[in-house]
Amino acid sequence: MAGRGDRRVVLLDSMSQAEHADRGQIIVAASNGGAESGRIAVLSGCACAVLNDAGRGKDDAGIAGLAVMDEAGVPGAAVGHLTARISDGKDMWDNGVLTHVNEAGRRAGLRVGEPMRTAITRLLEEVAECPDVR
Repeated sequence: MAGRGDRRVVLLDSMSQAEHADRGQIIVAASNGGAESGRIAVLSGCACAVLNDAGRGKDDAGIAGLAVMDEAGVPGAAVGHLTARISDGKDMWDNGVLTHVNEAGRRAGLRVGEPMRTAITRLLEEVAECPDVR
């Protein structure tokens, strides 16, 4: 969707679609933000991942992946399920609003309440300027 230098935003309908070629990229995946999506984000080596909060769910299961990513130092966020459809990466990009951000994401400049597209476009510029940012 967007890019700067060697960095780009990759839109996926599911985090399970992440590929080796997505390493170091910013992934916007319309999966629920559960623990498994967080593990896939970490294993993919992405610079950042945004998922769907899926309404948070029981015991915050819909955002548990943000903590998994945070433990690995991967900036992560979730958009509200009422702002973007689950399983529709393009709708996440066009309409998603951040509802949850992990600590690594806060340090990277992501903010709750911000349109995801605005936040990720800004992050893309910052990550492109600093290749060591995960």
